[in-house]
Amino acid sequence: MEDIENLADSLSTAQEETKAVLSDVMRLPERFRVPIVLYYYLGFSTSEIAELLHVPAATVRTRLARGRSKLKFILEEGDREIQSNQAGLRVHTAAGEPLHRKGHAKPLYVAVIGCLAGVLATGGVAYAVVNSRYFASAWGNHGNGDSITWTNGGSSGTKYTYTREFGDGIAPQSLEGAVQEVNLSVEGNGYTLDIHEMAIDQNGCGAVTFTLSNPNGVNYYKPAAETGELVLYGEEEQGIGTPSMNFGEEWADTRCTIDKDTSSDTVINGTMYFASWNRDRDLRRAVTWNISWTEGEGEDAKPFEASTPEFSVGAYVDTKELRSDDSPLEISPFSIQTHIDDLGIDAVTKKLTVTYKDGSEQIIEDDAEGAYNFYVSLTRNSGENISVPTKLINVDQVVSVTLEGTRYTSTGETETEVPFTIVYS
Repeated sequence: MEDIENLADSLSTAQEETKAVLSDVMRLPERFRVPIVLYYYLGFSTSEIAELLHVPAATVRTRLARGRSKLKFILEEGDREIQSNQAGLRVHTAAGEPLHRKGHAKPLYVAVIGCLAGVLATGGVAYAVVNSRYFASAWGNHGNGDSITWTNGGSSGTKYTYTREFGDGIAPQSLEGAVQEVNLSVEGNGYTLDIHEMAIDQNGCGAVTFTLSNPNGVNYYKPAAETGELVLYGEEEQGIGTPSMNFGEEWADTRCTIDKDTSSDTVINGTMYFASWNRDRDLRRAVTWNISWTEGEGEDAKPFEASTPEFSVGAYVDTKELRSDDSPLEISPFSIQTHIDDLGIDAVTKKLTVTYKDGSEQIIEDDAEGAYNFYVSLTRNSGENISVPTKLINVDQVVSVTLEGTRYTSTGETETEVPFTIVYS
């Protein structure tokens, strides 16, 4: 508590010039704003910030440099200058002494976040670094930078280029209590799967962080890992299949990613994104995580599976309902579920665009333009589609969601494609 009061007093008595610069710092995007505040105003080192945000120190230094460049432009617009003492950002107390941390970084960091919640907010968006380790690892960039681009060959021999954008691991303040400790493990075939933390919404979607280790090496498919996806060689000797997740007896649709910056040939740190197949039924059942493998060859081959003890979900992140006439849409920070039953079973979702109060847009799915900004996308029932995006959705700031799709109709041997657009608000 003393740290909070001291910090508040220091910031309140800061020099007027510093206050003016601080207001401009708050205009920066979150990925630049947070490191700048932690470094220049709170005195954290780049290595400490890297640990707190769960990103490489090099990433912190890059964000600081880019943030300073963006800030310089903002200051020039306001006819102010960046001072030579590290861009003039170091906060001083009324007595003129630099503001530094007291004690260890992590305890103070937890304390100052409460003080900074309002400071870090812009345009009414109450963003703060909460549960930073979980959200930075689960909805961060997994060591890929802001985005990743890759090329795959099609069946006709044509090559297609795809891009996936990532979030920055900054969670809405409302998600502070959303993370649940799991701390369950399972062993099999020389492998150990540790499940760490989970967040899940009322749509039955979310993510868990995990570690998969084998002292003899984790046999994974390297080209997939370059795009951030974890694929294991389950059919090979001493191999296991990619970890999976169950709600009771029901399998969840999952995708596992690899955190390239913190993984090695023997230890994989990653995130499993998931969507239950039927939220009304599945969410009443306990969760398990599984590894499977095959022993023997040919006719003697036998499949094996091992699962963690059951985990009962203790809390769910709320969904918000948007509507288009009588058609609902359920949206949460982790997922969007649409209902297009009236268009029939042959209606297919092509693209989701989330529009925010500040006019910005977030593309959840964009097949036509070669962008795949989702981890899981499935059809639960006729006309019911669910998507888990690569970035957290700031639900409180959502104005509308636009669904673009195609309805297919057949007359004899002729198939007709009819595009449609639905706006939910």
